[in-house]
Amino acid sequence: MPGPPKAPLEERRRKGRSPGRDSGGRKLPDPGNVVQLHSLDGKTPPLPESIDPDSAGAARWATIWREAPWLTTADRDIVARICEHESLRQGMKVALADEGFYITGSQGQLRPNPLLVQIRDTERLILALEKECGLTPSARGSLGVAEVTDTKASNPLEAILRRAATRGGRGA
Repeated sequence: MPGPPKAPLEERRRKGRSPGRDSGGRKLPDPGNVVQLHSLDGKTPPLPESIDPDSAGAARWATIWREAPWLTTADRDIVARICEHESLRQGMKVALADEGFYITGSQGQLRPNPLLVQIRDTERLILALEKECGLTPSARGSLGVAEVTDTKASNPLEAILRRAATRGGRGA
């Protein structure tokens, strides 16, 4: 097994052992050589021509750019691939609904529709691409781009009041 994914450069620099070193003491790239990527500031890039405007892929395009502010124009091609595969997946699901889960084989026997395997493979590919872009919960955590927090736990006053209420309940 290859081990956990590498932490983003920003996180390794922030948690580093010393300037220019990560937490394991390994040398980090010179900041002068690192390319600064610019966010899209909430704007959605134009839909690529390879994606039909009325498809599931077009809806996914808008959702990804709206919900993933860490993506930049440099990620446009991989997001396009996710959306193209989403359109293919949707088309295969429609065809599967028309043809059914079983088809007649060459010998007249019933056999599973080959679209089942194609849909499963396409879904695996979409998931792999989503992980690359930080679009799954574990990928977001690994990339350090988003974190779900308990608002009660993050409010120090609430924590003090909860502890005081718990102590009061034990002593009574």
